[in-house]
Amino acid sequence: MKKVLLLLMLICNMVVVNAQKLYIDGKVTDLEKKTLENVTVYLLKAKDSSIVNYTASNKEGKFSLKIDEQKEPSILKIDTEKLSYSKTFEKINEPLSLGDIQLESKKIINIDEVKITVSPIKIKKDTVEFNASAFKVRPDSNIQELLKQIPGVEIGNDDKITVNGKAVDQIMVNGKPFFDKDGKMALQNLPADIIKNVQVTTTKTKQEEFSKRAPKSQNATINFNIDEKKNKGLIARAIIGYGSDKRYEGSGMVSYFKGDTKVSLMLSSNNINSKSVSGDNVFDNMGSIRGGGTQSSGGGIQRSSTIGLNYNDKLSTDADLDNLSLKYSQSNQETASKVSRTNLLPNNILKTNSENNGENESRQYNFDNSTRIKLDPETNIYISPSFSRSESNSSSRSKSSTSKNDQLLNESQSSSFSNSQNNTFSPDISFSKNLKKKGRSVSARMNTSISESLTNTVNQSQNTFYGESGTTADNRNQLQKNRSQGNDYSFTAGYTEPISDSASISLEINYNSKLSRDFRDFNDFDETTGQYSKYNILLSNSMEQKINQFSPELSFYLTKKKVSAWTNVNLDISDMKVYSVFKGQNYELKKNFVLPRYMVNFQYALSDRQRLIFSNSSSFTVPSAEKLIPYKDESDPLVTYIGNPDLKNSWMNSSMISFNSYNMASGTNYYINAGFTYRNNDVINYTRYDDTGKQIVTYDNISGNKGFNISSSLSKTFKWQDKKLVISPRFMMSYMYNNSSINGQLIKSNAYNMSPTLNLNFDIRDKLSIKPSYRINYNFSKYSNSDIKSVNTTSQSLKLELTNYLFQSRLIFGNDFEYNTNSNIAAGFKKDFYFWNTSLGYSFYKKQFTAKVKIYDVLNQNQSVKRNITDTYFEDREDLILKRYIMFSLSMKLNQFKGKR
Repeated sequence: MKKVLLLLMLICNMVVVNAQKLYIDGKVTDLEKKTLENVTVYLLKAKDSSIVNYTASNKEGKFSLKIDEQKEPSILKIDTEKLSYSKTFEKINEPLSLGDIQLESKKIINIDEVKITVSPIKIKKDTVEFNASAFKVRPDSNIQELLKQIPGVEIGNDDKITVNGKAVDQIMVNGKPFFDKDGKMALQNLPADIIKNVQVTTTKTKQEEFSKRAPKSQNATINFNIDEKKNKGLIARAIIGYGSDKRYEGSGMVSYFKGDTKVSLMLSSNNINSKSVSGDNVFDNMGSIRGGGTQSSGGGIQRSSTIGLNYNDKLSTDADLDNLSLKYSQSNQETASKVSRTNLLPNNILKTNSENNGENESRQYNFDNSTRIKLDPETNIYISPSFSRSESNSSSRSKSSTSKNDQLLNESQSSSFSNSQNNTFSPDISFSKNLKKKGRSVSARMNTSISESLTNTVNQSQNTFYGESGTTADNRNQLQKNRSQGNDYSFTAGYTEPISDSASISLEINYNSKLSRDFRDFNDFDETTGQYSKYNILLSNSMEQKINQFSPELSFYLTKKKVSAWTNVNLDISDMKVYSVFKGQNYELKKNFVLPRYMVNFQYALSDRQRLIFSNSSSFTVPSAEKLIPYKDESDPLVTYIGNPDLKNSWMNSSMISFNSYNMASGTNYYINAGFTYRNNDVINYTRYDDTGKQIVTYDNISGNKGFNISSSLSKTFKWQDKKLVISPRFMMSYMYNNSSINGQLIKSNAYNMSPTLNLNFDIRDKLSIKPSYRINYNFSKYSNSDIKSVNTTSQSLKLELTNYLFQSRLIFGNDFEYNTNSNIAAGFKKDFYFWNTSLGYSFYKKQFTAKVKIYDVLNQNQSVKRNITDTYFEDREDLILKRYIMFSLSMKLNQFKGKR
């Protein structure tokens, strides 16, 4: 394994070294010849002003800009707010040392009739800002198309966004969420021509943002700032479609901008499994193999409707309404599945075949609010209350049979009908104040969660067991009532003290109080009265759990140009009390814990575009009360659970090392991640099967479970004229060693997974886009003390996305094709299938309207079949999934700013 890792790093480094052949270096000074730190230095191509590469000067004013050989004229630019420098090169074929560079007062530079009055890129500490006007996109493009032009940004086939190898977890507009922080609504609905600049920075918590502390996150945030001249107007989007099998889609969004005020209304309704109002410009809300984030995960066919309101504003000079969101949604989902499971027994083969189908109808109400209040220039309060309510009605039917060596052990048929309500209220508040000394701050936050859920379920089942002593039956017709209440309160106070210009320490005190009550009552059906009136004391129970936890934490931060590190040490002092009543008997459990945990993170910047990261953490986990109380739970006729009060706390240690590199000059980006996890006193299920195939599950501790994983990705971009080719090979491998117990014997499993992937992306601007990809996933598990010694499966996926833009992009023809195959699938499951979507759209009336015809699953072969392999069983599963339909749709878009359409 070490050889493989070293080989991958060697290959990737060779690619980067070969790409970074040349450089331009120098030292930047102002008008008085004083050195300037953190000044943006960049090289442009003279013909189109596109960026070749960029960097920033260090504390001594020195910089080194890595580039490829430039055979065409280029311009070196150095910018501050008031000073600038420009130098033209006809070609660059050798390293250049420019020595001391004295900046001059800014002036307009004419380059081939292109006026550059604003720097296309600015570097401000940990934030890189790109001027949107420096990137060319179609006039009707959305901001997702603009984002694709930003150097270092990658949008994968799964729509996951990375910047210089960092995952993007927040997308903001004017520094505030646009409906959701994932930004999909903004990316696919806001036009690119209203954006002034795009900022990329490391994601920060509110406390880190207020106190200006170095962020712990490894993720990135992208913020789109709207041009002040266009920050007043109206944006509207609408789609309506109808097709075969009564399939339909309808969605719309209207956004109004005026300065700091932003009001957006969105609504959608469909029965094509779409869960978002936003869609791509080829398949709209239909979704496709290209992702788009619109298709609900898992199997089933869903009908859903959503209406939402989002409001952002500046309430006063000292108060900002970051977000006010109201959302209502309702859905109806139909599901069906077929499962063949093989359980790993020491001396036998136990198989369970089951079929399930169900329907769920739900309604959800959500309210979210975030308000920032500035008491003075150094004091901030952030208030973020939220409330959610859900109501659901569901029904399900299932049947199963279990056999051992082809001998039938049990059969079961069941149906259930339930209705439930859930309410959660979370009023959170944060406070932060920067003191007189730079870097010194105090902070506090209070998080509260109050929840309640009520569920009534009618269970009817017929269960027959064929044991050695004869045939027995366990038939049930019961009303089950569940009620849960939870109050979770936490308070944290912190103090940060700088010990140098680059180092600081922080002390936090956290107090958490958790109270939960759970009540479960069973009533059997009384044939005499025709009511569920017979109270079943054998299955009913109640539990009250109180946990008080006090956690002091000491943290250390170090931030230098090349090295940054942070570490924290915690001590969790907990008091747990559990009171339970089961079968009329009282149970009481009291435990006290003093558990340490720590985390260390170290980052080293080998260069501006290369970073090495190492982290290690250790923590304890307390077993849940349900596993600690020693009563026997027989509410499931096929499985009995027995608690173990002697369970110990689990301990886990995790380590991770990561290396990422991005070279904008050569368009090369790669990363390598490796991680290792070890678990001590892991809580596992000790399972026994009786002679009828019924499970008896208890819990115990076991040590030695561990896992290792490695992943790597390389992306190489080639550009010439209006063409772009991106080659992205990826590789992932994992190994898991687990212990489990079945019928009193310890079973050890060694599970291996390997998944190499190759993605290609070829674009001819405004004409053609081709995205082929291939992935093979190989799973192999070996078992000891089991009748089955090994299980393996191989799945392969070949995909092709083809999009043609014709007649000045008025006619768009899209095709998505996929072929999937699975090996070693049980009889009765289809091993392979083809999946093909196609779309043809024509834009008219100044491209404000688009008429489309779309076919989902042209070949009518779509299916969801997969094999799952665990340390105690493997199973093949097939789920109900949406199949072929044809749809006709009409979409409209309108952008109007300050009266200009």
